This record gives sequence, C-alpha cells and structure tokens, in this order.
Amino acid sequence: MRPDVAFALPALAGGGVERVYLDLAGAMVKEGLRVDFVLARAEGPLLAQLPQGVRLWDLGVPRRLRLLRAYTPLGVYLAQARPRVVLPVWDYLDWVPLQAAWRSRTPFLWVLHNAPAYLKDVPNPVKRHTALWAARQTLKRAVNHPLGRVGAVSRGVAQAFARFGGVPEERICVLPNPIHVDRVRRLSHENVPLPATPYFLALGRLHPQKGFSLLLEAFSIFAKHHPDVHLLILGEGPERPRLEKLAHTLGLTSRVAFLGFVVNPYPYLRGAKALVITSRYEGFSMVALEALALRVPVVAVESEGGLLEALGDGRFGIVTPRSPQALAHAMERVLSDGFAWDETALKDHLNQYSPEAALRSYMSVLEEIWR
Repeated sequence: MRPDVAFALPALAGGGVERVYLDLAGAMVKEGLRVDFVLARAEGPLLAQLPQGVRLWDLGVPRRLRLLRAYTPLGVYLAQARPRVVLPVWDYLDWVPLQAAWRSRTPFLWVLHNAPAYLKDVPNPVKRHTALWAARQTLKRAVNHPLGRVGAVSRGVAQAFARFGGVPEERICVLPNPIHVDRVRRLSHENVPLPATPYFLALGRLHPQKGFSLLLEAFSIFAKHHPDVHLLILGEGPERPRLEKLAHTLGLTSRVAFLGFVVNPYPYLRGAKALVITSRYEGFSMVALEALALRVPVVAVESEGGLLEALGDGRFGIVTPRSPQALAHAMERVLSDGFAWDETALKDHLNQYSPEAALRSYMSVLEEIWR
C-alpha cells in the first residue's frame, strides 16, 4: 500500500534528529498515516526504537560512500513505493535524496535541522566544498520548487540558512521539534549508578560542533575552587581521544568522566547540578528542553542557531559569552544560587513543543503539499 510519509535517513544513529523523526513517525501512525523509514543501511543504536506500525525499508548500501551510493536505490524505492511525501535527512548531503525526489516527481518536505555552520565542519576539504556548494544551490531550488516546502527547526536556523543561501526567510517555515515531557520524567527515574558527589553534565556527540574543549577549559578554572564537584560527559564521537588528552593536560583526569553513548541519559540529567551546553551552533537543542522538563538548570554559551529559543530567548537558562572565564563564573553562580524560573511561564514554553503541537505544525505543511 502506498505510504503517506517516508522518512529517509542514512541510519538510525543516536542523534537528536533521529529521535525527533522516530517520535513524529509514531505520532503519525497513531493518526492513521502509513509511514516508512527508509535507511541507506538498517543499523544504529536507535533501530530497536522504531515505532510499531512503521515499515522499515533497508536500502542495504555499504558504508563506504553510502551517502552518494544510496542515490540509485533510493530512487528505485521512490518510484516503486510512491510515497505521498518524503522527508530527507542525509547528513551533509541532503541534495542526494532531494535530487532523487525531484527526478521521481516525489513531493518533499526538507527540514533543516542544524545551522549552516555544520557544513564548514566537514573534515575533508573536497567534501566540505562540495557540501557548501550543493547546500546553497539546493536551497535556492527547493524554496521555489512546486512539489514541496522547506522548513527549519527554529527561527535561528531559518534566518541563518536564508542568509547562507540568499533566499527569503519567509520561504522557510518553522517546524518545532517535539518533546515528550512525561516520557523524559519517567525515564529519569531508571535506577543507574550515579556519582555520590555533585556533578555538572554535558551531553552530545564528541564533535567540534559541541565545543567541549571550551567546557574543559572552563571546568579547569571552576574545579580549582570546588574540589568535590565533577563533570560527566555523555556521548561518543571522533573527538574523544583529543578531549581525553586535553582533560589529562588540564589535570582533570580524576574529575571528568567520559561515559560514552548512553541510551537513557535522563537519570544522569535529573541528578546534575546543571546541564552545560557549549555548542558553537545548534539547530535547536532538545537536551535543553529535556533539562527544563526535569527542572534542571541550564548553563549555555552564545551560539548560532536555535539554542536561545530552546531557552525561551534566555528566560529559562543562563547564557554567557564564549569564554572559559565567563562560563566558569556561570557555573559558580548556578552551583551557589541555583536558577529560579516562573513555573507557569515554563509550562507554557514546554507546551509549545508538545508532540501534539509539533504534529499539528507538520500536518499543516503536509496538507499544503498534498493539495
């Protein structure tokens, strides 16, 4: 039977985008829509969380050059299955699935999940140049394409991509990410061994985007005055050896714990003195919302994208300049004073990102595409 919605991704890695699309897929199935998850390769730690009723389509593409090599099998899927709309997220090469969609005349909804600065962090110079050129050209075509729409997870991302591509900002609609507050709170009570001493928490892929070097430098300043406080970093990625070496150089080996990827990070989040976010750019920041749902203070540094929106334009967290000294001072402040927020205003803020609100936003755009 023809699917209504097809989510196209390389795999189900443990990132925020994958979690968001799994949540949306589950909500769409409950609304009676037929949903496919089309993966270049059916692998990743979140594969087991595929919602019941969602059909998995494995393209079986080998890992080497899979972002490019998936073009042909993805085109075959689109021609055979004929989904009513495809939502592609293809790492730094979204133009690959979009080209396949355009060639097969498949309607699309291209949602921008990160600020364009992420393209500049592609390590290979040739791939980086290709990604920047392709993203700019693809955006210019997509915003005027008769078969689809372009969205972004925050105003900040919409504004940044409009500047990047030289396109009108109003051609990019904002589609909020959903947060399941009740699920986050329930999972936060899972019994896991937590440190007996106070700790700050950082969470995310160990990648230059996350700015963990700045976090370690700030914590080295903070730690001199607080010998009983530790730092936990949850996540895995290519920066781990370098970050572990930096922690050793700063004399923090016994104070910083790299715990790797954790399927359920919420018990660690609930027990933290604060969540610290040092990203250079963020599409939005689901972990900031999750911390707010658990009433855990958030300390963040200025960044491009939608992090400030996740914190209610700064009303629900401490936002500092990008310097180790400023961040260390903010950590001192939250340790001694905590953070006070308006409970009613915070509930209203979180309700903007409820699964029901996010689904309404997506369905409104999909219905426009399907007309």
